[in-house]
Amino acid sequence: MLRKSSSTGLLLTALFAVVSFCLNKQFHYVEEGGKTWEKAQRYCREKYIDLAFISNQEEKDEVNRISRRDNVWIGLYSAPSPPTEWKWSGGWNSSFRFWGENQPNNIFGNQDCVSLWKNEMNDDQCTAQYPILC
Repeated sequence: MLRKSSSTGLLLTALFAVVSFCLNKQFHYVEEGGKTWEKAQRYCREKYIDLAFISNQEEKDEVNRISRRDNVWIGLYSAPSPPTEWKWSGGWNSSFRFWGENQPNNIFGNQDCVSLWKNEMNDDQCTAQYPILC
């Protein structure tokens, strides 16, 4: 009985954390000299929850307000298969997109990560080093 109670408590704690995140979503701009997308993801997961997940116009407006540079990493990336399927790094679901003109274009054949450039989504090389939005 103790095991079931302990498991239930853990499940409720996890559920509370997710609900709390969804209701109190905050974005954090991190400059620190710039990071690759993978290092940015690791940093955000260690310090916050994940790279920024933008699910609606209100959140986009908030992100635009706090972004300080032309390029900044967010949590959208292209899944390995098929290459045109874009996913959020935290597993969040949203069809909200705000691609820049002629984006995504995969211009170098390896633009699998997404940065914000001029407040619009831009597919980019994951090895580029930019500030982060967590």
